[in-house]
Amino acid sequence: MKGTKTYSILHLKCPRCQEGDLFVSKNAYNFKNMLTMPKQCSVCNQNFEVEPGFYSGALWISFPIIVLIAIPFYLIMDFIFLISIDWMAFIMAIYIFGLQPVIMRYSRAIWINIFVSYDPDAKKTKNEKVK
Repeated sequence: MKGTKTYSILHLKCPRCQEGDLFVSKNAYNFKNMLTMPKQCSVCNQNFEVEPGFYSGALWISFPIIVLIAIPFYLIMDFIFLISIDWMAFIMAIYIFGLQPVIMRYSRAIWINIFVSYDPDAKKTKNEKVK
């Protein structure tokens, strides 16, 4: 599966070499470093700060993810557990708020994968430039 954008997104790896980590901390709930990214990939030197405000576009990715989570959640709560809309809104708000760090990380991974493609020779290119 390595070499696909899916691999890079699911493993939160550099989209170019798919070896370097996108985030400083592996724990999405480390609130101090939740969205902290290195300036560039430690393996292939891909710039993660493509331009100022680049990751604001990830907000457009997070909205459909939240909708894809909320619709099945609503259907299960309404038709299986028969919970009132007031309680359902309260429970869903807590659920979505709790998942927000993970959603934001995956939104950033999807966003950078739209613009950066996998290059199997990226690691070699870095090593050649160093010599």
